[in-house]
This record gives sequence, C-alpha cells and structure tokens, in this order.
Amino acid sequence: MRSLRILIGVVLLVAASFGGFVLTGDMLAATDPAAGNRQRGEAALVVQTRPAELLCFAETVEAVGSTLARHAVTLHPSASGRVDEVLFSAGQRVQEGDLLVRLDDAEARAALASAEATVAEAEAAFARLERLQTTGSVTEANLEAARATLLRANAERDMAETVLRDRSLVAPFDGVVGLSDLARGQLVDSSTEVTTLDDLSVIQVAFAVPERYYARLQPGQSVALTSPAFPDRSFTGTISAMATRVDQTTRSVALRAEVPNEDGLLTAGMYMQATLTLDEREAPAVPERALSVSGGTSYVHVVQDGVARRVAVTTGRLRDGMIEVGGLEPGASAIVTNLQRLSDGDPVEIEPLRQVEAAQ
Repeated sequence: MRSLRILIGVVLLVAASFGGFVLTGDMLAATDPAAGNRQRGEAALVVQTRPAELLCFAETVEAVGSTLARHAVTLHPSASGRVDEVLFSAGQRVQEGDLLVRLDDAEARAALASAEATVAEAEAAFARLERLQTTGSVTEANLEAARATLLRANAERDMAETVLRDRSLVAPFDGVVGLSDLARGQLVDSSTEVTTLDDLSVIQVAFAVPERYYARLQPGQSVALTSPAFPDRSFTGTISAMATRVDQTTRSVALRAEVPNEDGLLTAGMYMQATLTLDEREAPAVPERALSVSGGTSYVHVVQDGVARRVAVTTGRLRDGMIEVGGLEPGASAIVTNLQRLSDGDPVEIEPLRQVEAAQ
C-alpha cells in the first residue's frame, strides 16, 4: 500500500512539471508575438541592414617629436673689433653671402694696401732680375732670392685679405635670421653671439618609435604630423634618416622626417604628433553594432534569400565606427538591428535605414 502511494505521488509530480513547462512556453510566446509567429511561419523579423564596405585600413604607430631647421647655426664674428654696421633685422630672409655685420676695418684695409704695394715692388724686382739673367749679369742665387721675396709678398697680401674679410660677417646659407641685441659701436669678439640663422624651407621632425618596429622602418615611409599650433591642419612628411643603433635606455629607434615648408608656417622647436604608417590594406568592413560574440568567436548575421545566416568572421582594425572583418564578401547585407532576437535560419524582412542612421 505504501509503495502504491509513492508511485501515485511520482506520477503526479511528473504531470505537474510537464504542465508548468507547457504553461511557461505559452507565456513566452505571448510576450514575443514575432517569435511565436516565426515559429509558426506566420511572420518574419523586421531588421535593418548595412552592406559590407571595402575600406582602406592602415596600421600605424604614434609618437611625439620636435621640429628642427634643416640647417641651423649660431653666428659669431671671426675677429674682435667694434661694430660699424648691422645690416639685418630679426625675421629677415637672407641669401647665402649676404653681408650681415661689418666691423671697423680701416686698419685692415690699410694693411692690405701696404701688402699690395709690397707685392708690386717684389714683382718689379723679380722681373728686372729675369731680364738681366739673359745677359749673364745676375746669378741664379740672386734670381731665386727675388722669387722667394715675391712669394712672401703674395702670402702677406693673402693674409691681409683674410684679415679684412674676417671683419665682415656674411650668411653661410639661405635662411631666416633670428633675434639679436647687437648695436653699432659695440665691442665684440669671436665668442659674441650675433644672431641665429635657420633654413626653414624644409622642416625636420625628430621622434622615436619602439624597438619592435625596427624591421618595418625604412627611409621614404609616409608620416602624418599635427601641431597644437594648427589643430585643424595636418602636415605630411617622409622619413629621411633613421638611427643605426637602438637606444639601450628607452629601447627605441630615433627617426628624422622631412616636411616641406614653403608657406613658412612651421618653425624650429615646435611640438609635433607623428603618425607613422607601417602598412595599408583594403578589407571588408561592417558597423561595430553588426558584430556578435559567442564563446570567443565573432559572428555577423547576413541576409541570404530572406533568411538570416550567421557567418563566423575574424576582426581587425577599427575606423570611424566600422570594423574590419575577414570571411565576409564586400556588399553582403549585414544585419545591424534586433540581433538579440535573431537566430541562424530565421526568416527576416529588411526595413530601409532612416536617412539619419544611414548617414551615421
């Protein structure tokens, strides 16, 4: 009798469990009419799609750097003396050989005139002895002594010309002169800083990238550069030189990029953000919201013949809200809405994207 009661209880318990399962299913179907309809084949899930686009993705590395003039020098006088003329102003563009500063050169000019007179006298004496040698009136020793005297006179004249030339400071190359406190009448020597001269026709940007990129670097690679001074503008340069050694402290490689600067916007010493392009490729891309992840695998649902198909993809780089995907053909209709209610093989109906959403 006791066994009969236990058997009846087990039967009642199983019946109650089955009834609860059926009731729960009916309730879920009532709360999701679309799902219930899809199960009965009566309606399809309305979704929106975006075609997979073929976009260009670039692998880049970013670094910070500083600008340098292609040629830069601090100018000093070659001699000591009093300033007679200052022939430049700060910010002035000068050409190679332009006179910038002239020191008092009266003494140097007098010394040159004396040296030239000595040369003329030595030349006349040597010429006279050459004529006399043809008659045998002059010995070879006297002629050689006159030749040596002429050579010394020429050397002294060359030295006088050098001394006079050192009284003038000229531009060694084309460029822009900087600030100067030099004034007429000031006493200067070879340690006095007159001004700076920078060749800004081409700007160099010095920066460094981590050692792991060394094998992928080479001169000629493109570099995109931005400066806080010009937030709405980007400058394009190319790598012109790279260090032959890796810095043992920072484990980085020093690089130099050159940027044309015909408009003169950039100057030396500016902070720059450099973006170095290592690789570029074209690949299919879909909006990030079209991506689903399950168990470490990424999926995209696409529409094929009115049915949703789940396609496993590999993901890559991001660009403007689009993500690179491998395993998907360009133009495939990727579903971007109602993914949480969608299963592989569900019938779907495509709703056109609104204009604002399409633009986004």
